[in-house]
Amino acid sequence: MEISKIIKEARIKKGMTQQQLADSVYVTRQTISKWELGKSIPDEASLNLLYQCLEINNEEKTILQKLAHNKQTIFLIVIALVSSPIIIGIRYCLFTMGKLEDKRFKIVIQTVGFILFAFYLRSLKDNVAYFLIFITSFIYLTYQYYMFSLEND
Repeated sequence: MEISKIIKEARIKKGMTQQQLADSVYVTRQTISKWELGKSIPDEASLNLLYQCLEINNEEKTILQKLAHNKQTIFLIVIALVSSPIIIGIRYCLFTMGKLEDKRFKIVIQTVGFILFAFYLRSLKDNVAYFLIFITSFIYLTYQYYMFSLEND
């Protein structure tokens, strides 16, 4: 079942309008409309208020939490990968490091970049950080193998 359907059905069952629910959850009516149309999802705080206002049972609560968590995680990963200034910085560093002659200087730059990236990842949610670490490690390893194959040819 979709998050939007659960919210809408529970609101109608409770006999509330979108405006009444919005007032109870401290959001706008348009936000409730977006949730019910599936255009956005409630955050954790709003979900807790929805549980209380709509008297959602434990089974639906579990479904809502799983669906909201999965959609939020995917959204955060896409945002982090697409718009992160750190990702842009890493791409620039990889491009310029390919032109560096001094291997020692190259290692220092890579180490500093990795440390800065690690600090940035700690500011994200754990599951997003772990996913980005995996992706970054995989891309870096692939890049290094590619560079190694070019040197051996």
